[in-house]
Amino acid sequence: MRSNQVNQPRAILCMDFDGTLIDHDVHIHPRDVEILSAFPKHIQLVMTTGRNLGSVKSIFQEHGLFTGLPFPLPGVFMNGGLTYQPGEVICHIHPFSPQARQAVINLAVSFSKTAFTFFGIDRVYLVNPNPFGREIGQIHHLTLQETDPAGLPGVIIKVMVLEPDPQMMKQVKQGSRRLPATMATSLPYTYEINPLGINKASSLKSLLKTLNLEDIPIHVAGDAENDLTLFSMAHTSFAPTTSHPKALEHADQLIPRDEDGLLAPILNQINL
Repeated sequence: MRSNQVNQPRAILCMDFDGTLIDHDVHIHPRDVEILSAFPKHIQLVMTTGRNLGSVKSIFQEHGLFTGLPFPLPGVFMNGGLTYQPGEVICHIHPFSPQARQAVINLAVSFSKTAFTFFGIDRVYLVNPNPFGREIGQIHHLTLQETDPAGLPGVIIKVMVLEPDPQMMKQVKQGSRRLPATMATSLPYTYEINPLGINKASSLKSLLKTLNLEDIPIHVAGDAENDLTLFSMAHTSFAPTTSHPKALEHADQLIPRDEDGLLAPILNQINL
């Protein structure tokens, strides 16, 4: 199926959210807000984030962007677990298999003092609720439904572990090593688990094929391990100077976002 909602651009910019477009205080640089409000039509912006659509929409709307209308951008959400065409039209869903779903639930039961968020299609469920999990849910603009494992839906697309104690997080990661899943770290206190083989790059390829954009040069901005698969397929990759060490190592260009925002120097480079 080909989409007629996206005009043929000359370039694609894949934009991560946490630590990239937004800073650690969940703010978008004023210059970036200005650019987003009148984004160049010859560049197709694609959101590529670990967040779900509702969270991203909420933060954009707090900055006066895309208010009062369906989300107008295509995107790869939940680290590739769910993709959308413009207008919030679901394109691809990649849930855990029943066996993998149960294995991740068992992990949450084993670490009962650590908060686990289970992402369905349009809801996020908090298992092992604790003050830290609730606080991070609020910061991330997640409307959390607290539940025990028996209350989880059959379709789970992503799981995010929320743990402030590095030693405890290390134990969770060790406990997850044999999961039939794809794991990545995006923030120091989060650990993200997706179905095996699902990542931002694999889902982006499928999305661009659906949109008939697969032959257009791709540029990528990201700051963490879950962006590295996109870096590998990018014409140019960008990372803020505050990024995870692996992103700093692999990015083609580093950008000090606080000076003039992130988008202006990226667009200048794309337009060369």
